[in-house]
Amino acid sequence: MSNIQNTPQPDEFDIDWGSDPLIPQGEYQAVYVTHEIIRGSFGIKAKVTFRIISQGEHFETLIPAWYNIKDGSQGKRKGGKIKVARGSKLTSELLKVLQIKTRIDRLTPAMLRGYVLMVNVRTVKTDSRQKKLNPPQQYSIIDSLVCILNLQDISETVKVLPKPIPEPIPTSKDTELGVH
Repeated sequence: MSNIQNTPQPDEFDIDWGSDPLIPQGEYQAVYVTHEIIRGSFGIKAKVTFRIISQGEHFETLIPAWYNIKDGSQGKRKGGKIKVARGSKLTSELLKVLQIKTRIDRLTPAMLRGYVLMVNVRTVKTDSRQKKLNPPQQYSIIDSLVCILNLQDISETVKVLPKPIPEPIPTSKDTELGVH
């Protein structure tokens, strides 16, 4: 007999549902939060996290966008380069929304910091083997970056307070009427 048969077996399993949200498909306003390189059985990917800022039930929801990358090695020093193919979805979307017309050597998702973006959210309904997911297993991702909504980087915008309206100075007519 094996030890498994002698060990008391739990009645329930704890399922790790992860932190991936499920929100309705569609376009939302969002801002860049961070990005990281993820190595998994599916290969090397860049996970870019955005925060929904559209008013409503899903305001402040964090939602990822996933991109394939060529090489996630960061070299011998911290902050090394990550290789992305020139024809990759990440490269194409960054060039499109940032409206860059020429080649740029240091293209990074962090260039989206401070901008309000319109993003397209999609519900993932199949797994990596294209098998249908049951509704409790489905989750949302950012499928594409549509455009930048603000023309200038909001992190660079200086917040200027409006000029206060001066108090009215009473006129001789006001004093005759008894208005102070």
